[in-house]
Amino acid sequence: MTLTEAYKIVGARPGEDLQTIKKKYRQLIMRLHPDALASSGMLYPYDAQEINTAYALLKKEVLSDTDKLRTDSRKSAFAHQEDPWDGPVNEHGYREREIFCYAEDYEGRIIGKFSIARGKYLWKTEEDFPLFLHSIYQCGKEILDEIDNLRAEKTSASVRERIHGKLTYLLAQQYMDGTALLKELTKEMTVDKKDGRIFYLSAMLESQDRLIMLKEKDVLYPSRLNQHRLYLKNESGKELGYLSFFDDRLYYIIIPLFEQRRVLVKIRAASPDCGKGKKKTSGYYRLHLWLKMPGDNPITSLENLNLQIEQLLTAYR
Repeated sequence: MTLTEAYKIVGARPGEDLQTIKKKYRQLIMRLHPDALASSGMLYPYDAQEINTAYALLKKEVLSDTDKLRTDSRKSAFAHQEDPWDGPVNEHGYREREIFCYAEDYEGRIIGKFSIARGKYLWKTEEDFPLFLHSIYQCGKEILDEIDNLRAEKTSASVRERIHGKLTYLLAQQYMDGTALLKELTKEMTVDKKDGRIFYLSAMLESQDRLIMLKEKDVLYPSRLNQHRLYLKNESGKELGYLSFFDDRLYYIIIPLFEQRRVLVKIRAASPDCGKGKKKTSGYYRLHLWLKMPGDNPITSLENLNLQIEQLLTAYR
């Protein structure tokens, strides 16, 4: 396959950057999904294998032109087919997971989802988060299916559902680099050269008590961890509710840090004006949250999750 043919297959033009080529490639792959073809009634003259090969060749060519990748010969582009998903991996992950994309019709409506890659990939914000959670759920399902297939008796649905929920939570932690994601998702970050990194974000206190009175700058403290929730108390020791987040992704990043005892915290109530009109009806109260983390490598702690997963599965067996 020549470069000219590769550009034609992917629908790109010489001189376009890698991000543009990658976007066209993924849009094309999505539209080649069987559900999308059935909806549109249109055919494409090239199959998925030809498109993947063309994209692999263009990717090498563009990276080579920008001195990011050198090869001894362009024929090496055909030595193997490159994985269409590039990203950091956790080599110690318990099981490979799928990378899913949405299938869209020609009007941009979502009509399904399909897998474009498989590996021990860490989640990055480019990957749709609900699809990431779906991939983790599917990964856990594969593991439990393998165990169930070896059983003489069928496991009760309630037991399997409980174990599956715990397994999904542990697997998700293996594929989320907490420190890197905090740096990307929080509003600001400062560096304490002596002790480590400090992250700030807005958070919430979620409570069933709608008569809680919090003043601006009131200090709150961790009370206990239960069912992956961090409960908070005031200075007098009264438990008020649990920590919640405006961004659901932070739940899977921050709560595990408390469970692993890898973070220190400072919590203050935000101005009452921030929650005006909601204070006594919604049960949510705005908070300022600071997290202080040591400067260690978060991937190291991810390895320890394998032991917890294996203990969970041993109990299930």
